[in-house]
Amino acid sequence: MDPAHVFVFAAMRYLYLKRKRKRRTWVHEINAARPTHGHFVTLYRPLRERDPVKFFNYMRMSIASFDELLSRVREPLTKRDSNMRAAIPPEEMLVITLRYLASGCSLKDLHYNFRIGRSTAGEIVRKVCQTMWETMKDQCLPKPTHKACLEIAAGFWERANFPNCLGAVDGKHVRIVKPPHSGSLYQNYKHYFSMGLLAVADANYSFVYVDVGSYGKDSDSTLFRNSTLWNEIESGSLNIP
Repeated sequence: MDPAHVFVFAAMRYLYLKRKRKRRTWVHEINAARPTHGHFVTLYRPLRERDPVKFFNYMRMSIASFDELLSRVREPLTKRDSNMRAAIPPEEMLVITLRYLASGCSLKDLHYNFRIGRSTAGEIVRKVCQTMWETMKDQCLPKPTHKACLEIAAGFWERANFPNCLGAVDGKHVRIVKPPHSGSLYQNYKHYFSMGLLAVADANYSFVYVDVGSYGKDSDSTLFRNSTLWNEIESGSLNIP
């Protein structure tokens, strides 16, 4: 058969199958009900308007703290509506992310509770977390100054009679799903998969430094020696009195 005829027949078959194929809906009917049945409308708004105590329990923060946080991330999270769909507002994106962080629920739970796609939920959580870090890290976790170090040491002396202490250091295993092709790198001594978190707190239990992302197999001492804090101590770049 002439190659040109083969090409024509192949093209005709493709068009035929394409017409037969059932067209997928742009928005699933569950997600289409988001404006009326999603938790942002049915739970978040009523709690905000009528029950600040339960709002705190639901969001793990007061209404005032939520509004302050929203004011910091609203602009970078704002998106324009497209011709096909309306953008999810920053307030709803923040609620979705805070519920994920506060409850430890899955993306599937967010999908059913807030009536959004699972992939959309994952994108929202990543985007909001990245935005919060970029907009607030310098204020919430600034590099300690010489004066700040003296204040931290004074706090430990006043509350615990512990002299010359610049922070309490500890590590924490954050449970995760095993990353693909990672072998036993993330398997910790308790035999589950985790990511290492190293933190330093002052005498008032406030974080002054965090380092997250180490392998679950690493011990606390390894977490410390692999951290940026250790590197800065070794290089003498910290403002230690």
